[in-house]
Amino acid sequence: MIYKISRIVALSFIAIFLSCQDKERREGSEKEILPAEEKKDELRDEERPMSRSYLLAKMRENEELSAFTEEFKRSGLEEEFEGEEGIYTIFAPSNAAYDRIPAKEMDPEGGTDLRYYMVEGEMTIDNLRQRIRSSEDGRYEFRTALGEKLWATEEGGKIVLIDVLGNKASIVTSSLNDHYGVYHVIDNVLQSGDGSQEETK
Repeated sequence: MIYKISRIVALSFIAIFLSCQDKERREGSEKEILPAEEKKDELRDEERPMSRSYLLAKMRENEELSAFTEEFKRSGLEEEFEGEEGIYTIFAPSNAAYDRIPAKEMDPEGGTDLRYYMVEGEMTIDNLRQRIRSSEDGRYEFRTALGEKLWATEEGGKIVLIDVLGNKASIVTSSLNDHYGVYHVIDNVLQSGDGSQEETK
């Protein structure tokens, strides 16, 4: 009699265990089966880069860059940023940097083309420092979205940018986000060449 009861109890436990396993398998299958469009949206939110205009929106939140973002808007470049996706790096002069130059040089028609402050792709502080240190002369050379050169070097532990005319600007702070790129606040206004000046050596 005791043997029969034990057997019944054991069979009951086995039945309950198998029932729980079957339920878990069904729930797991239901979680895995998502509509293709829903999976696509999920991927877009987590992995795809944001619209390029999102980078400008984040920069506008930084009060230290109000002069640069206003100039960017006046220049008409902001319209080119609308809609399309992409990762950019922007080296943006601070308000204090603009305060040190004549007002006429802030005019988009008479000042530096703002594409000179932009680089396609992501250039973080660590990336710049690594490239500087691996270069032969301690100066990393790269081209901006304008097609003209900038140089990056290290001075006193800071990353310093040098334009085609020899002007220097140190990177003060940086903001990085995998979905919209990176922007660096710099402490001086850089100038692009007009094709007649020699590039700095």
